[in-house]
Amino acid sequence: MNIKAIALDMDGTLLNDENKVDEHLVKLIGKIRSRDIRVFIATGRTKLEINDVLPDDLHVDGFVTANGMSCYTNTKAIVQHTLQAELLKDVVSRAREKNLYYEIHPKDGIRFAKAEDRAYLEAEVNKTRPDTLLNNEYKARQDAIRENINWVENLTFENIVKVYFFSMNPESIDDWKNTLYQIKKQTDFSLSSSSLHNVEIMVSNVSKATALNMLLQEYDISNENLMVVGDGENDLPMFELAAYSVAMQNAEEVVKEKADEVTIYTYRENGLYEYLARKFKEKA
Repeated sequence: MNIKAIALDMDGTLLNDENKVDEHLVKLIGKIRSRDIRVFIATGRTKLEINDVLPDDLHVDGFVTANGMSCYTNTKAIVQHTLQAELLKDVVSRAREKNLYYEIHPKDGIRFAKAEDRAYLEAEVNKTRPDTLLNNEYKARQDAIRENINWVENLTFENIVKVYFFSMNPESIDDWKNTLYQIKKQTDFSLSSSSLHNVEIMVSNVSKATALNMLLQEYDISNENLMVVGDGENDLPMFELAAYSVAMQNAEEVVKEKADEVTIYTYRENGLYEYLARKFKEKA
């Protein structure tokens, strides 16, 4: 196929075990872009969370953020959705009743949670890490608790782009998903998970694929010329959109089953670099 655009997931794909981008991968992406191939980042992270980890010398052509709630070129915002305040009040209230870890991400500013919930949120993160939890997600939660959450006296629900729910126990997340599906019968919204340990909510009919398709239209690129690389269930809508889909070796089995190809190495082994270098016959 004639690849004109590549969309890359971040956690478990672009980022390594330390939530960083390997310098060789940065250089390789630069070489790929020099061949008139657009490179997009498509992630569950907000723009602020992206800026926290991407190196200054990594240049791309656009961003899909918060699982499709927003998307940007390098010069402008194309779309920015926000969640219904009444829905958020209900969902967050139920999560707090269950002592479920949560983070509320506004359109502008840093994520926040209620100060009185800090003890149980910290207790969740300090539990023993299970084998099913990738190290980068575990580290991200530790970093959030330590320095990236604004602890507030009163929660506000206006201009919110994302609420992230997390548990060390996948069964707790499955139970919470069932609760969300019950709420969804009354107020429609979308759910997305990037691992067995989290779930996020978005505006109805929004996904990474809906925002990615807007980027393709902005650059006048057909999805027949799109390749996608990812590792989580939230990447599956992009797999359906793209002409060619690639799952990381560390991806969940359901993701591998839907992919056209699986990388040889995991994100811990710089698997994305190895795959792209082989695919495009380039080296950093």
